[in-house]
Amino acid sequence: MWLYNYLCVVIVCCTLLSCTGNLQEGVQYALQQAGENRGELSKILKYYQNQPEKLKAARFLIANMPAHRTYVGKEIDSLKQMKKESIQKGRISDEIVAHWKTFNYSSSQVVEDIDVIKADILIENIDLAFEAWEKRSWSKQYSFEDFCEYVLPYRIGDEPLEKWRRIYYERYSPVLDSLYQGNDVVEAARVMANYLKEEGFTNHTDFNLPHLGALFLFENRVGYCRDNCDIATYVMRSLGIPITMDFYEVSPSYNSRHFWSALIDTTGFVVPFNYIEQEIVRQSQNERKRGKVYRYYYGLQQEKYSGLYSDEEVPVFFRRPFMKDVSSEYFPESNIKLESSEAIDSHWGYLCVFTGAYRGRITTDRYF
Repeated sequence: MWLYNYLCVVIVCCTLLSCTGNLQEGVQYALQQAGENRGELSKILKYYQNQPEKLKAARFLIANMPAHRTYVGKEIDSLKQMKKESIQKGRISDEIVAHWKTFNYSSSQVVEDIDVIKADILIENIDLAFEAWEKRSWSKQYSFEDFCEYVLPYRIGDEPLEKWRRIYYERYSPVLDSLYQGNDVVEAARVMANYLKEEGFTNHTDFNLPHLGALFLFENRVGYCRDNCDIATYVMRSLGIPITMDFYEVSPSYNSRHFWSALIDTTGFVVPFNYIEQEIVRQSQNERKRGKVYRYYYGLQQEKYSGLYSDEEVPVFFRRPFMKDVSSEYFPESNIKLESSEAIDSHWGYLCVFTGAYRGRITTDRYF
């Protein structure tokens, strides 16, 4: 039932945000959805009523907020504690891993941002994001929309709702200032990525968990590729460096998904990297073979086809509203037209890659 309600919210938000030249209708819908928490969102809008740019940023965050959430539960807390202990104790026993193998966090309690967020969390996030952004000379070479997607967001995915920006800024701003004073955003990111690599990271892939969260990762450098990308995102965004995370769900060479950081250069091109694997360079050569490449966004992304998000026939992966196909930024676009002389039961088709073990779906399309 929660998935149905969630997708209904997503569809309404996407419709409102696509049909208006500004965010006002989306904001009004968010205020309506907030119910008893409406007063907290209204405080934010009132606080910035005489600061046009910050008000616009607040509207962006609020209009896209209704579909954002986190997962909570004692099982999640226990598994995060095990991850933390693995930094010192090493590999978790096979018995414990086997016991938790079937645990899926998506069955845990869902907490909607719109129901619980407090005004002070968003106000602090917005103020500090602007402060860091305006301090950096490269900010003048980006659009306001770039700032909203790649610097401003108060969360990455489904991690706990926390105040994180100040502690990251206070820890890492002096580091950046001591290592680099220039105007090249890629060089600034490079020196910070190298610094993060020196701080270390413990690889741990055993448990299925939501994003671990800014405060947990601030103290505990542990997880898998998605988690070290989260660390890079918190650090870079706190410093006014525009960044997000790209990934593939399956590739011709690997049976599992892979994540990496995507630095948005002043040229508009993406600079992919994973700070524990390789140094940041423009025009880097990644040897991993990819299927389709997707990007995480805070803002709701429009449906590829009308009705896609609400069609239960489509796998949940392709109905995620906060990701977008960015394959064209990594390799040339290819268009293929397939015709069938036989009757087709479904109006959806899927492009797959063969991993050597199974066929993995990497994108969906509509039959006409």
